[in-house]
Amino acid sequence: MNQLVLTHHSEHAQRHLKCCHLCEHHCGNDRSNGVRGKCHATDEVRVFRHRVEWGEEPELVPSHLFYTSGCDLRCKFCIAEENAFNPRIGTPLTSEFLQTAIAWGRTQGAKNLQWVGGEPTIHLPGILKAMREIVDLPDIVWKSDFYATTDALDLLNGIAKYYVADFKFGNNRCASEIAGVPRYVETVTRNLKHVQARGTLIVRHLLLPSHFDCCFLPLVDWISENLPDVRFSLRDGYLPKWQAKHHPLLHGFITKKEAAAAKDLARSRGLRLV
Repeated sequence: MNQLVLTHHSEHAQRHLKCCHLCEHHCGNDRSNGVRGKCHATDEVRVFRHRVEWGEEPELVPSHLFYTSGCDLRCKFCIAEENAFNPRIGTPLTSEFLQTAIAWGRTQGAKNLQWVGGEPTIHLPGILKAMREIVDLPDIVWKSDFYATTDALDLLNGIAKYYVADFKFGNNRCASEIAGVPRYVETVTRNLKHVQARGTLIVRHLLLPSHFDCCFLPLVDWISENLPDVRFSLRDGYLPKWQAKHHPLLHGFITKKEAAAAKDLARSRGLRLV
């Protein structure tokens, strides 16, 4: 990684702490003065867990995942539960903490550093600032809900080697009802196109119960038409966590038959299944 690029992007990112436009909520808040927007984040990044993971896509494992607290979405089925939404949970991210953690990860065989959440993009200023102090960074994986602005994604250009995009919903109505965000589909699809040539892009989708026709089908069709060569990671291990138990359509599991049908559809559209 070019350290000059990292330093330049880190300095540029700091302006979002005074007037934040890192995600499509466009709050414009002064986070440096503790004014909280939709994500409730301030200028402090906290890591609620880090571990070396072998359950990621084949080209990523073993991957050292750093889970930042706080998110710009409010998915009712979030497996991270409160950790994803409360940015005050966890250990403050400093370059010293990161350096020690990276060294430990290397002893466990990790070949990259993956930022996850919550949602790491809302913490770009702090993450870039911590990374710029590390001389020998591993390859960077950016795992995101892709509800970012293009300005935020530009801050990762030349820094992230891999992008893992969680494409959650195939229509805006489901995104609004389940995650509490407007303009979801146009935002995510715009951003997928924006980064497709900047690194290795993996599009990940978690199958949701009762959302095959409304979400999975249009999502697969869009990818096959617009990003036919992208790596597509289909996940069928949905768990009804967080607030899903209060919502009948989310309070269930994916059957083997549904998972098989989803894979068959993806293959019939020519998608490159991971």
